[in-house]
Amino acid sequence: MTLYRCAVLVVNIPVTLPFVLAIDSELAAPAASVVTTGGAVCLGFLVFLIVYQCQSAKDGLRQKIAAKERQLEKVQTLSASYLDLKRQTEALMAKEEGRTPNWLYTTLDGLVSKSLSRDKVSSMAPSSKTIGDQYVEDSVNVQLVGITLAQTVALLYEIEHTPSPIHVSRLQMKKRVTDPYQFDVNFSVSNVKTAS
Repeated sequence: MTLYRCAVLVVNIPVTLPFVLAIDSELAAPAASVVTTGGAVCLGFLVFLIVYQCQSAKDGLRQKIAAKERQLEKVQTLSASYLDLKRQTEALMAKEEGRTPNWLYTTLDGLVSKSLSRDKVSSMAPSSKTIGDQYVEDSVNVQLVGITLAQTVALLYEIEHTPSPIHVSRLQMKKRVTDPYQFDVNFSVSNVKTAS
């Protein structure tokens, strides 16, 4: 039902055009303010949502940046460790290049002489073999006769704890028939170096 018909039915007032326009302007002002207020509230809510999302994204990015910085610190620490190990390896390789070919034999001879008497040494035979294209294994085969278990353990401990990187690569022990507390010991000591 239109406004005109409502006015005629309710009050039985003669409705003229200026009267209708006056009523329309009175009703339009509050409606316009309601629409303006509603629009402002919606716009404010939309701005709030955008700001909230930006803050959430900013916080997320800050957390990711902090995690990446921690990863970078770990990588830098590992890089420093790697460079230190590389420097130590290069120093060892430089020492190896300066050694004479029989340095392993002389080192082992000194260790055996320190731990045992010469009559216990049956033989010491140095050898060298190529491993692939890049490495050479120097080794010394040692045969000892009539030594005790304690002497064997002490000698092996001395060999494994030398400053030079050598290790026992093979060990064989046999009890002597005449004395069960003495052994005949065969072992090999080896070192791997880069081929020159």
